[in-house]
Amino acid sequence: MDKQPVDYARYRILVIEDQPFVRRTIVQIMAQIGFQGVAEADNGESGMQECIRTNPDLIVCDIDMKPVSGLQFLERLRTSAEAANPRAPVVFLTNHTESEIVKQAMALGVNGFVVKPPSFAALKERVDRLLGGR
Repeated sequence: MDKQPVDYARYRILVIEDQPFVRRTIVQIMAQIGFQGVAEADNGESGMQECIRTNPDLIVCDIDMKPVSGLQFLERLRTSAEAANPRAPVVFLTNHTESEIVKQAMALGVNGFVVKPPSFAALKERVDRLLGGR
C-alpha cells in the first residue's frame, strides 16, 4: 500500500531557536518542505506565548536557550492549561548526545531529535515520521 503524500500546507509549525541565523535556516527548510504557516520564537518564553497564540501542529525547538531552555519549554507545554494542544509533537534541535539530557527530554515527552545544524533531509524525515502518522 502506498503512503499518502503529506499535505504540508495544512500544518502549522513553530520554530523556537535563539540564534537568528539558525532560526532563519530552519524556517527556510520548512518552506522548502512545503509548510506555509511557520511561526517563530527566540526562546522558550516567547515560544510558549506563540504556542498559545498559533496552536501549532508541530514544534521544532532548540534545547540550549536562555532565559527559558527547550527542556523548560517542553515541561511548561506538556503541563499547560492555556495551550490548545499541550501534546503537540516537539522535535528538539541539539548538539547534545549526553544521555542525561536525552533522558530528561524523553521523560518530558519529546517526540524526536535532529542534530544541529539540521539538514533538509534530516528535518523532512523527522517531520514526515511525526505528521505522516496522522
